[in-house]
Formats: sequence, structure tokens, C-alpha cells
Amino acid sequence: MAGVPALMFVTTVLATAVLAPATPTASPTGSAPVITIDRDRTAPGDRIMVRLGGWPAGTAAVEICGNNGRRGSADCAVHDSVQTYVSTAGTATTTLTVTAPPVGCPCVVRVTSLSGSLGGTVPVVVAGVTAPPVPPETMAAPPGVAAIEVTRVAVTGDWSWPALLGGPARRILLVDVRNNGTAPVVEPAITVTLGRGANPTGFVPPPLLDTLQPGEQRTVRLPVTIGAPAVGSYTVRGELGGPDGPARFSATIVSYPWGLVGVAAVLVAAFALAELRRSRRPARRPATPAHPRPASAPPTPPGPGAVDGRH
Repeated sequence: MAGVPALMFVTTVLATAVLAPATPTASPTGSAPVITIDRDRTAPGDRIMVRLGGWPAGTAAVEICGNNGRRGSADCAVHDSVQTYVSTAGTATTTLTVTAPPVGCPCVVRVTSLSGSLGGTVPVVVAGVTAPPVPPETMAAPPGVAAIEVTRVAVTGDWSWPALLGGPARRILLVDVRNNGTAPVVEPAITVTLGRGANPTGFVPPPLLDTLQPGEQRTVRLPVTIGAPAVGSYTVRGELGGPDGPARFSATIVSYPWGLVGVAAVLVAAFALAELRRSRRPARRPATPAHPRPASAPPTPPGPGAVDGRH
């Protein structure tokens, strides 16, 4: 039975190592955020180089906007935006294909971190923009009035054997959004990140959303996959672009490979049962013949008067 405690100890250590969540880390930068582009004049179809410095680590979205980007994503070519990963050093470089924004210039290159912690613009002249300028009375949305609102966030499980054994875990995030404004929210952009801690940086491909009419409510389904080994607690954060600022949401996803624990328990029980049976089995004795042969008697010496036949 000496092997049972040892096996149980090893199993306990392995289970603890598997189920212990990793400690989230942050890598803030101390430099002021900077956006630079390789030209100040461009046209639709051109490709411009965008460089970032002093930005928080994670994913950032880069897009062309009209109206100086004053109304957020409502002024931007969101469907032609690109996303780039900012390193822990706070730097990133990406190439943006220029497309005409939905509203007239003055135009800017707009950069926003998907965590919502930072945003900025840099002016650029885009030739050939035919969209009309934004009327002065609607150039900026009234402050403090949210046109788009997230009313509910829920996570539905998609359990599978790979997830129970430590493989990828798949979930579906359900986000209910409503337009509380008096004007349509045209194709609101949605950005989603996934990872550990309060500020995840993993990129989740967002769906394309149709225009949200005034008073309309809609449920957005966001498939989310946590790569293997999916162990512990994860955070999903996102934001929906609106005329007067983004509507943010977050949710927590928990995944534990309970199947591994069950397999380990079965193995320990099977090993303990085998050890118990072996300890109760009687020891074998040496085999003996069923009918032992008697030892032969020594020859009897001839008596007196006996004739010895030997010559």
C-alpha cells in the first residue's frame, strides 16, 4: 500500500497545478502616446504606414475618419479599419488602406485601444472625398446623452469533451443592445478582447452589425474560443461605437478541465483496489509431492550359514 499515498500525492500536485489560475500581469508604458503616419496627403486606395509609440500593450484599431472623428465611429470607415498588436514596449506598426469616410473632411487617422483606455487622431488630407460635410448643428453629439446602450450580457456554455480534458473551450456571448437616441446608429463598430485580468488583450473577430434604428433592441451573438489549455477565469471586454461615445460591456468566463480530475480519481481508485487485493492474497508455500516415496532401507547383511554367491 506504500504506492497509494505516493500516487495520490502526485495526482493532487498535478490537479493543483492544472486548476490554479495564472496571475494576470500588466505592462504599462511611461511614454506619452504618439501616432505618426508616413504622409500627410493621400487618396482612396493608397496605403499609409501608421506607427504607434507609448501605447498600452494590447490591440489597437486604426481607421480613417471624417469630421475630425468628433462623433467617434459614426464618422469613420469602420469596415475598412485594421487592428494591430501593441507590444509591451508600447510600439506598433501597421499599414492602413485608405478608404473614403462616410462623412466629409477634415479627415484624420483615428487610433483607439480596444480596452477603451486610450484614443487619439492625427490629421491627414484625403483627396476625392465626395461625402457631404457634417452640418454644424450635428457636428458633435450632445454630451452626456447615450444613443446606444448595452442592456444585458450573458454567457452560454458550449461544453465538449475536449474542454473537459483541458482542450479549447467555446462559449457564446449574448449582448443585448438598444438605440435610445432619435437617429439611427449606422453600422456600429464592435470590438472585443479576451484574456486574463481586468484588461484582456486577446483579439476576438467581431461581427458586422446592421444599422440600429431609434428604439430598436437587438441581441448580438459573439462566439468566443479560449485556446488550450483552457483553465481558470477569463474576461471578455468589448465596446460598441456610438455617435456620442462607445457603450462598453464585459463578462467573465470560467473553464476547468474537470474531466482530468475524474480520470485521475479513477486511476487512483483502480491502483488502490489492486494494491488492496494483492495485500490480502495469502503467500504461496513451496510445493510438495502428493505421495512421497519412502526412503529405501539399507541392505541386510547375510546371516550365519548363508551362502555367498560371489566367487
